[in-house]
Amino acid sequence: MNTIFEPAANKVRLWKWTSLVFYPIGVVRIWKGNHRLWVRLLYTMVGLPLFLLIFLFLALSGFAFFLPPLDMSVGNRSDRTIINSDGNYKSTFLKTGNETGGAYELIQVEVEPHGGNGWHYHKSFDEYFTVLKGTALVGNGGKEYRIKEGGNAVAHKGALHYFANPTDSTILLLVKAMPARGLEKSIRIAYGLANDGQFEGEITKNPWHMALLLGYSGTYLPEIPGFIQEPLVNALAKIAQWKGEDRDLEKYYR
Repeated sequence: MNTIFEPAANKVRLWKWTSLVFYPIGVVRIWKGNHRLWVRLLYTMVGLPLFLLIFLFLALSGFAFFLPPLDMSVGNRSDRTIINSDGNYKSTFLKTGNETGGAYELIQVEVEPHGGNGWHYHKSFDEYFTVLKGTALVGNGGKEYRIKEGGNAVAHKGALHYFANPTDSTILLLVKAMPARGLEKSIRIAYGLANDGQFEGEITKNPWHMALLLGYSGTYLPEIPGFIQEPLVNALAKIAQWKGEDRDLEKYYR
């Protein structure tokens, strides 16, 4: 007898789960069903913002899927060394992706006392750090290491990492990104925007520019789950490019 009713029971369970996933169906079912008023109101009010967020996420990702990929190219610039006057950072492009045929990018970074960046990760390239001068603090895989002059560290794709200067003197780092992606482009844009006062804290005044920066560098933060953050950042960056927001940034890298 149990097997006779199992298909019907499975259909009921399936219908309940589709009600949770497809919010409009759930709203109709719960208001038609024999449920207390507070349950109906709770489901409707809590489910609406969640449904809208999921719908927006899927809509953006779906639309961006049909857009061209991000343009990672950089012009043949004569300025090898650029300075971020806001944070007193200096980067020198020793080898660009154009020069290595996309194999790698090699950048010398001068980091001010107690400067650096926060935890983040990349999905498209490995980063190799070599300390040329001073002592650097490098976070990698949830651990922190003090690396003295001549020492090195590697942050592989997907590994959370950061680098910082814990001392009172300027340090020099050699950063190798392999393969070459959009690191040079993102650094040039970030420094340019900072010099022009286009940042409010750590976020650009134009949110589309922030999406492009994250998209070019393939940078993601630990606070947001990757399965949400990665497709969302990529989608927003591609939409920003489609809107022509990258044209305002061309002066920094063309």
